Amino acid sequence: MAQITFVCPFCGHYNTRSHDGLYAPRYAVCDACGERFIYEPGLERVNTFKPGEAPCCSDPDCRELEMMAHCEQ
Repeated sequence: MAQITFVCPFCGHYNTRSHDGLYAPRYAVCDACGERFIYEPGLERVNTFKPGEAPCCSDPDCRELEMMAHCEQ
C-alpha cells in the first residue's frame, strides 16, 4: 500500500497515511494538534478541509447522505 502525505488545515503539520488507491474523502486526526479534519486524495495532490468548510462532495458524511438520497429516488 502506498503512502500519502498532506498538511493539517489547523496547524500545518504534515501527516502521512496509508493510501489504498481510492480517491474518496476521509477523516483524519492530526498527529500534532489532535484536530479532526477531512482529506481527499487526488491525482496530483491531497486536498484538506476543516469540518464544515468542505463542499458536500468532499465531506464524507454529506457525501454519504447525498448518495443514499439518490438511491431512494
